[in-house]
Amino acid sequence: SRRSSIQEKTGVHDMRIFSHLSTKTLTNEYVVSDENNNAIIIDPSAADNPIITIIEDHKLTIKGYLITHNHQDQIAGFGTFQKIYPAPVFASDYTISEYKTIPLRDRDKIKIGELEITAYSCAGHSNDSMVFKIGSAIFTGDTLYAGTIADTASNFDKELLLKNIREKILSQSANTLIFPARGPLSKVRIERIFNIDLLESDATYL
Repeated sequence: SRRSSIQEKTGVHDMRIFSHLSTKTLTNEYVVSDENNNAIIIDPSAADNPIITIIEDHKLTIKGYLITHNHQDQIAGFGTFQKIYPAPVFASDYTISEYKTIPLRDRDKIKIGELEITAYSCAGHSNDSMVFKIGSAIFTGDTLYAGTIADTASNFDKELLLKNIREKILSQSANTLIFPARGPLSKVRIERIFNIDLLESDATYL
């Protein structure tokens, strides 16, 4: 497993982002906290010892869960998390693992503790895919990775995904940090220049 804390300039005073790679699902899950230790979990894929240790060692209070999309890799640990740290869940779908959600739609804004969150609908990989922007960090789930985009079921879905990525992710500030569900971190400006799927798509229109 891997865990790290990122405290660089993310647009929110003293916001901390803890990342953890679940060895069961090979999915990144994130814990984001404000200066008062109010925290959210993004894509609770595994309620294992490393992430529980992060929460307990930093005395974080879990105030909510954000789900980028309702696939098992993203939510495998959610039921266990809810038993330990019960809190509201925010997602596009109306239920996650039989728990009712607070449903979000494109460009909805919510505030959890001091964390101001904007949700963007990014259908393509799945109909319910969302990304979440907090300060100058954006959590992309399986929508956008460093250098590539997510798998899609059809060419139509791929074009829809590319359109959403361009309009809702690449339109953000160049230094916006990208936290994907898989692989390393990236930045918007890096994906504008080097993302192979986006470059190949652009080339088809030349």
